[in-house]
Amino acid sequence: MKKKFENRQQNKFQPYIFYVIFLVVLGSTATAFYFLGSSKSADADPLKFSLLNPARAFISQKDLIVNFQPLRDYLNDKYESDPSVSIYFEYLPTGSNIAISKDAEFYPASLLKVPVAMAAAKKIDKGDWEWSSKLVLMSGDKDDKFGSLYKEQTGSLYTIEDLVKRSMVDSDNTAHFMLLRNLELSEINDVYAHMGLDGFLETNGNISAKRYAVVLRALYNSSYLSEGSSQKIILFLSEEPFRDYLGSGLPDDAIFAHKIGVDIDRKIYLDSGIIYYRNRPYSLTVMTKTKTEQQAKAIMKDVSEKVFNYVKNYNE
Repeated sequence: MKKKFENRQQNKFQPYIFYVIFLVVLGSTATAFYFLGSSKSADADPLKFSLLNPARAFISQKDLIVNFQPLRDYLNDKYESDPSVSIYFEYLPTGSNIAISKDAEFYPASLLKVPVAMAAAKKIDKGDWEWSSKLVLMSGDKDDKFGSLYKEQTGSLYTIEDLVKRSMVDSDNTAHFMLLRNLELSEINDVYAHMGLDGFLETNGNISAKRYAVVLRALYNSSYLSEGSSQKIILFLSEEPFRDYLGSGLPDDAIFAHKIGVDIDRKIYLDSGIIYYRNRPYSLTVMTKTKTEQQAKAIMKDVSEKVFNYVKNYNE
C-alpha cells in the first residue's frame, strides 16, 4: 500500500518536476539565442518570445493569474486589524502574493522541524550521509509531547530517512532531536542563510508568516536541495495526516504538503504548506496567537476556503 501511495503522489507531482527541469533549460537556451541572434525571421523562430517568462511554454495562459485584488480585499477587511493573525499567500506560477500583518512575528514551534530536515538532506546531497545511514537513539533525545519514538529502547538505530519522515509526518519531537544532535550549528545556519534569514538562530526565534514562506519556496523551487531531496521532503509533508487547520478548507483531491505548529502554553497555532490543485499551485501560511484552538481552526478554515475557491474558480 505504501508503494502504491507514493507512486500515486509522484504521478500527481510529475508535471511540477518537469516544469522545474525544463524551465531552467529553456530559460538559458532562450537567453543564449536572443543575444547571439538568428538569420531566421522572427515569425519562423520558435524562440521569438525569448524575453517572456519561459514558464509560458508549460503553463496555460489562463493559469498565469496575477489579479488577486478581490481576495486581498476580503482578507484585509476581515483580518488586517487583528495583529494576532498573520497570513501569507503566494500564487506560485506568477509570484503574486498577499500579506496580512506581514511584520507580526510568532514562535514557529514545530515549523522549525522543516529547516532541520533540510539540513539533514543537504548532508546527503553533499555525500556526508546517505538516506540509509543510521543514528542511535539516546535518552536525551526522548520527548513525549509529539510522536511515539520516545517509547523505543535507548540505543535503537534508525535511518536518516525514517527520522526525517517521522519528523515531517508525525511531527515526532524525538526524531527531530536525534537529527538536531547530529547536525552542526553551521549546517542549520546555512539553511537559513540561503533563505535570507542570516542570524535567525541568534534571535528570539520568532518569525512572520511571510518570512517563513521562504522555506516552502526553497523546497518548491529546489533552490537549496537537489531535486530528489526536495521532492522527498515535500512528499513526506503531503503525508501529514493533520487536516483540522488549513486542510479543513480544502477538498480531498487537493494535495496538501504542509507542517503544523502548536504551542498550547503560548496559545500559538500555525499551519504552513503548498496546495497542489490541477495547474494552480500556491503556498499558504497562517499564524495565530492568543486565540483558543477552536478560534484558530475557524480562522484557518475560513482563509483556506476563500483562497482555494478564488484560485479554483478564477476565470478572467
